[in-house]
Amino acid sequence: MQVLSPLTTELNEQISEFVPSAYRLLSELGKRVYLPKGILSQSAEANEKASRFNATRAVAYEDNRIMHLDVCRQLVPELSPDSIFSYPPILGNPELRKLWQTHIRTENPLLADSPLSLPIVTCGMTHGFNLLADMFVDIGDKLILPDKTWGNYRHIFQTKAGTDIQTYPFFDSDKQFNIQAFNKTLSQNVTDKLLILLNFPHNPTGYAITRDEAQHILNAIVECAENGCHILVMVDDAYTGFWYDSEVMQESIFGMLVDCHSNVVPVKIDGATKEEYAWGLRVGFLTFGYAEEIMHGIEGKISGLIRANTSGTTQVSQTLILEAMQSKDYAKQKQRNYETLKARALKVKEVATDRRYADLWEVYPSHAGYFTCLSLKSRNAETVRQILLNEHGIGIIALSETELRVAYSCLDATNIEVVFREIAQVVRSQL
Repeated sequence: MQVLSPLTTELNEQISEFVPSAYRLLSELGKRVYLPKGILSQSAEANEKASRFNATRAVAYEDNRIMHLDVCRQLVPELSPDSIFSYPPILGNPELRKLWQTHIRTENPLLADSPLSLPIVTCGMTHGFNLLADMFVDIGDKLILPDKTWGNYRHIFQTKAGTDIQTYPFFDSDKQFNIQAFNKTLSQNVTDKLLILLNFPHNPTGYAITRDEAQHILNAIVECAENGCHILVMVDDAYTGFWYDSEVMQESIFGMLVDCHSNVVPVKIDGATKEEYAWGLRVGFLTFGYAEEIMHGIEGKISGLIRANTSGTTQVSQTLILEAMQSKDYAKQKQRNYETLKARALKVKEVATDRRYADLWEVYPSHAGYFTCLSLKSRNAETVRQILLNEHGIGIIALSETELRVAYSCLDATNIEVVFREIAQVVRSQL
């Protein structure tokens, strides 16, 4: 049996004292991991105290400036060399973390004065999910997912981490969120430890929940916690902010989960990927529903996990997001992009639900995000996809034998009618 480092023991004791439910949820790796007091921690000490010479860092300096190539520097001339080329802190740029925390509170009034950790910067949201899997998942742990979901959840949590995934039908017979099936699945899986993943706006359908649906979800989770279950609730907010229907909830359910029950550990996974239209910069965030002052143990363990894989997110990506969010044109530019996507979403709803196509497919409810989904009434989705791609030059996604996903986020509004007309043409040609 591996002997635990004193540093590990210290972190475990801190988590056990201040956030006992999180400690109960830790995986075996989560209980072992820590950030060694090696080069990084010694360099951090030197950054604060080495007033004469600092010979700790694996970077090169000349004339007291970080060494770099001008051919790179000239591509981002307005940024300082340090903000481009230096190593960032493991948990991310402190200024960006604070700004993103403010952003979360602003966009989620339900949080009000609720406890909220400083967001931890991740190398995209996929990295965030992998950190949570390492920290909290052991082989055989149960994870509750809907039947319609982002495929990478299975890859991360089932293929890599070995969870036992329990699914429920996402839609009920009225094509609303299936709260009855969600409740039933939770009641059938009341154990000492449970993982739940929520994603609204939903990928792949674009479904967004109402406040009433959110309350039902919360009630089901609290009831499960009341029965002695310790629950990690992961809230995937990749598409937060992209709501196009005034009837749906205009903020994350995360705000309702914070402090809802002592056995519930809520964590928000979001990022600049979609919210800031910065897909390739790979800047994501993990935010826990705990006050900053009791996060030392959790942050120490996540620091160890980050150190063991990516060592952190790129400095220049974090700088670009930080500078953008501080720009005077930031809100105006975001609103313009939002209006463009909203116009596409409304056009898709109008076209896809046209009665001309009623005999070909059913359109799943879509209120938000990037996508709409079609359930074909009589054709094979993969066959339709292949014909569209090879004979019409149109790419869409086949989700199952009968379901197609269309990402209107990358379609100009003027082309939407053409795309759906040609999908219909292919489906009809197969009848």
